Amino acid sequence: MKDPIPYLNEWLQLARSGNFEKAQEIYFEKLFAAVIDNFKEKHDSIIQKGGILFSILGFSPEPIILTAKTVEPEIHVIFTTNNQSEGSDYLEKYLESNYEMVYLPDDKFETMYKALKEKLYLNPSSQITLDITGGKKSMVASAAIFGKDYGCKIVYVDFEEYIKDLRKPMPGSEVLNIVYNPFENQPEIFLK
Repeated sequence: MKDPIPYLNEWLQLARSGNFEKAQEIYFEKLFAAVIDNFKEKHDSIIQKGGILFSILGFSPEPIILTAKTVEPEIHVIFTTNNQSEGSDYLEKYLESNYEMVYLPDDKFETMYKALKEKLYLNPSSQITLDITGGKKSMVASAAIFGKDYGCKIVYVDFEEYIKDLRKPMPGSEVLNIVYNPFENQPEIFLK
């Protein structure tokens, strides 16, 4: 970690003392902006800005916010089976309503693949980034297959340091992993 994240110790103490609600509040109100800035600075030069961003959302909005703030997509579509509003306040706050939510009725392959394909047809682009960090494993697997089929750059927000007792990454240790880049991993598919 290059620079310390402000309020990190306060957040750690609250979380470890079991005051998870207050820790969550501190995280999003005081820490997360610094985490975003740190993440963007680390990954600004490795990912192209703009285009379309497809994100898979589970219960943690943080990773997809990090990717969106770094990619700065023209169009951002978030797919989820979570019909609850949990996390939507944070999406609203940090993404400034610059996204579309697609609520899926289930996590089946056909449902995920069809929803992604439909949104791609409605928003054709040669620059598609697919963030597979969130969502159920079945959704992520389906999305990854779609990404490979349609030449998407597939990314995953990982971390360098994990806090076992809290089951969370250390704020500021998040890293953007480019899982698949068709131009580098399979350039032959673009040859004519």
